[in-house]
Amino acid sequence: MSINKNRENSFSEQRDRSLTTELQAVSNLNNTNGGSEALPHLQSPSLNGSMPETNAVFSVLEALLGGSQEEKSGALIESLNLLKEDTSINEENSYDLLSAIMSCTEEDDTELVSKALKVLNKFLVYQAQYMAPHCEEVVTKIVRAKCPMQHADSESLYQLLVMVYKTEAILNLIVPMLQHETYPVLLSVINLLYSTLKQNTPESQPMLESRLPALASAVCPQCSHVETNVRKQSIFCLVELLLIFGTEKVDALLEGLTVSQKKLVYLYYNRHQRNVR
Repeated sequence: MSINKNRENSFSEQRDRSLTTELQAVSNLNNTNGGSEALPHLQSPSLNGSMPETNAVFSVLEALLGGSQEEKSGALIESLNLLKEDTSINEENSYDLLSAIMSCTEEDDTELVSKALKVLNKFLVYQAQYMAPHCEEVVTKIVRAKCPMQHADSESLYQLLVMVYKTEAILNLIVPMLQHETYPVLLSVINLLYSTLKQNTPESQPMLESRLPALASAVCPQCSHVETNVRKQSIFCLVELLLIFGTEKVDALLEGLTVSQKKLVYLYYNRHQRNVR
């Protein structure tokens, strides 16, 4: 049975639809230049004839790159206001701001890292066009972040990554990572794969099918990982592949599983089939 049918019983689908609506609404807002009505920031003169830099952007960059932990935390909050505006972020400073925010994901302060990840979430919502050219760097920074987010936050962020960068680009990055990364980065990679599979579309399905052998060979070994969450999410990824392509195309690719692991995969697959009837 196709993954694109009969998903009403899944609570995560409601969140997916809500998230998609939010992204589309913000995109429409940006396209019509109807952003925030905040007062304009003072601007410094351009040094090279390009777009002038606002004082607000300069102050945020200054704090994120060299401030104290408290100053960085405040700058992350201020960056949210900048992201909502159409006038402060432009083609020239967008990458500088993105890079400065991503640098905070490498901090030892887990609260600061968590806040930076939430700001990146909003960057994907409000300024997705400026993040589009930086797929590898953004995805790598997010899955390697030192502070794991709460499940709902990470799921929302992963869904947005797939919306912005598309299935093929995501798979190009994470399939090799599945084979080489260790916990906890490995768990983040598997969670991103799960979100990618959950958002499969008819347009991406042929490409995804061409990756089936590589996906199965990368995921099956993780079903024996020492960490329970890695094993569980790996099983769920295989279930998603079964739901998308059916047993005829996937079953032969599960030969790397033990008998008990394969039973577990089909237990969850059959449970889903019962629930959608």
